[in-house]
Amino acid sequence: MGHQLTHQAKTMMARKITIMALIAGIVLGAAATEGFNVYRQSQDRYRQSHDSQIFQERLRCKAAAEAYVKENTDLNDNSVTGRSVTLEKVDYSPARNSCVAELEEATYFRGGALVFESVRDLLSGENIVSNECTKGCELLKLNLVNTEFDYIMNNASIPVDVLKEWGDTESSYKKAFGSIPDAPPSQHKSAPLSRR
Repeated sequence: MGHQLTHQAKTMMARKITIMALIAGIVLGAAATEGFNVYRQSQDRYRQSHDSQIFQERLRCKAAAEAYVKENTDLNDNSVTGRSVTLEKVDYSPARNSCVAELEEATYFRGGALVFESVRDLLSGENIVSNECTKGCELLKLNLVNTEFDYIMNNASIPVDVLKEWGDTESSYKKAFGSIPDAPPSQHKSAPLSRR
């Protein structure tokens, strides 16, 4: 009889431990689920805040680009002389924390024009890269300027070897399509184009 009581006590104790383990598992599972939900909600709020911030930065960049185009376009009434700036694209660069624009800048004079495709940091005024365009401007945009724009959007600084590669690409482009004999070389430096 004493042996049977001990067996019953052991069985009851095992059941109590099992029930307590189940309750603890349920409580821990509920706490983990709630913790995960709180984490997910905080991530959603952060993502929404980040997306909203990027949207606001893009609006600011669009306004800065429109202002740059307006300030730097001064064609005379006859549209024969002066300067014209055309915005190709603009976006906010998180890597640079600035607005980067791809522009076509043309200076017209009687008998001709100098046309440059450039990538510019609109907030600092830095002319990051500028390539003279005499013929085949669309090909220059596709093969060189678009690549430069994409690289600059994702990188805060430009390594010397990238600048050298761009210079080599531009040289081969000029050999293939020609250039104005006494035109100024492309500006691979941090100086804005001078106003003409």
